[in-house]
Amino acid sequence: MKIFIGQKPDRQHVQALYRCKLEEHGALLDLFRKKLEETKDSLILAEDSVRIHRLQGRAEVLADFLEAVEKSHEIFDRVK
Repeated sequence: MKIFIGQKPDRQHVQALYRCKLEEHGALLDLFRKKLEETKDSLILAEDSVRIHRLQGRAEVLADFLEAVEKSHEIFDRVK
């Protein structure tokens, strides 16, 4: 969550993340979850360290985004 919501979260950014939880954006979250799973699968099979580091970074960003979306409601209430 540290990538998308830092120490001083911007209200509009947190609100945008919260909107991603709405049903109309469910396909977007499904896409991110699918890409995270694909990245994890690729990470298991990766052999060279450069590829491993890139995949770890990608997985971290995807997981951080999904966590930020999940916790956005709690944070939005505090930012008001």
